[in-house]
Amino acid sequence: AEMRFEDAIGLFLTILADLGCRFPRYRIVGRLEALVSLRRTVSMVKQTPVEMLESLPVMTNSSKLVSAALMSRLGLCAWFGGKRSFYLLILTITKMVQMTLSFGLFEFSATSFSDLGWMTLIMMGDVDAAQSFAELALKMEENNKLLWTGKAKLSVVIYVHILHHVKTLHSFSKPLLEGYQSGMRTGDKSFAMWALLNNVVVLYMTGKPLKVIEEQCQTSITQTVELKEEEKASCLRTYWQLSLNLMGSSNNTVEFSGKAMDEKEVLLSTGPSHVTCILVKMSGRYELGAHLAIEKRDQQFLRMKGGVMDAPLFWFHRCLCMFAMARTNKAKERKYMAQAKRIHKELTNSLKNKNPNVMHYVSLLNTEKAALKQKKNQDYVKKLYNDAIIMAARGGYVHDAALAQERFADFLRGIAGDFKEAKYHLEGAIQRYTDWVAMGVVEYLHNKYQDVLAGSSTNGYSKYDEIQICGVGAQS
Repeated sequence: AEMRFEDAIGLFLTILADLGCRFPRYRIVGRLEALVSLRRTVSMVKQTPVEMLESLPVMTNSSKLVSAALMSRLGLCAWFGGKRSFYLLILTITKMVQMTLSFGLFEFSATSFSDLGWMTLIMMGDVDAAQSFAELALKMEENNKLLWTGKAKLSVVIYVHILHHVKTLHSFSKPLLEGYQSGMRTGDKSFAMWALLNNVVVLYMTGKPLKVIEEQCQTSITQTVELKEEEKASCLRTYWQLSLNLMGSSNNTVEFSGKAMDEKEVLLSTGPSHVTCILVKMSGRYELGAHLAIEKRDQQFLRMKGGVMDAPLFWFHRCLCMFAMARTNKAKERKYMAQAKRIHKELTNSLKNKNPNVMHYVSLLNTEKAALKQKKNQDYVKKLYNDAIIMAARGGYVHDAALAQERFADFLRGIAGDFKEAKYHLEGAIQRYTDWVAMGVVEYLHNKYQDVLAGSSTNGYSKYDEIQICGVGAQS
């Protein structure tokens, strides 16, 4: 029978104790020791000269090598063991980093430094330290072939959990695919498939055509199923079905039911509800999106610091649903605004910490907030909308530029009462969605705004947009 994680943890703790490496077995003591050890280890690494860190010898102590291998497996069991054993994960990471500093490099040194960066983000919120540790781990892996066996995990932890806070996602596909290839070569199929999955996430977030994403999902799912990595396959099916729904290739607009999956039959550890917020936003069902945002607001995997790299994407769509409902439902405006402000603050703080991947999110959310609060200063709000469109388009986010233009049109139609300019921006949004191959969204916009779109126009982009963007994101 397969050993339970609790039993495996107990066995590893016993063996490690016999080797002179002791861990606390009680959670209250363990949590305190883990926090102290984390802060002490972070301080140790910061105080160690870079030249020394980059020239560490290879560990030769056989007893320490055995302990390190056991701690690596203990950490994995602690991760799967959940909150009860999370303190053991932190302790295994800090002990392996300390072993590296004291005795030299071993197989898990680079991954332990990347994990230290991840835990620093989660527990301390220190983005600069996390980035420093991640880049140090990359240098370790690059300079020592001994560490190449952990490249798949390294790429996932560093790019999915750490560097998306400070580096643009447009540069992430190459290292993630290299991590996938390395994992397949070394037998680390689990992290290889995580890297492959997150490459799909990068393609979606950076606005690549939905047809490209849909094809990549199909190819990746085939491989994950063959390798019996069903959790990754389920996540890929969610993105595949999302693409099909947005493309108009599914009868359902909000439910994840169609060619790729049936959400009623697929059980995910996180559930598809976080991705559903994108669908309900794109199909105009803001109330459902706002409800999901309120009910699902505390999911740990969507934490802003240390969470997955697509967490800001889902928080952005949830916040947008909140602002949209505050605009249309005055009776519950305070309720929606309270939640929207909380999410908006988190994204704004991330931008203040120099996250380049949330600039266009914050720009549009700033505009949505201003549209609610500064109704008498419509020229100012119009400028903010144009700025949000330009920022998304110049960043290559065609889907987000389309979304900003769609929201601008809704403002012009519903609040400003300017149907002519609303039509201009609706046609611009439709063109951008068409470039993204989101024909399901195009059909929705045609149905919802029939009154505005009636008549003809010579161009789909606003004059301001044309002048500022100079062709970026547009097609003639």
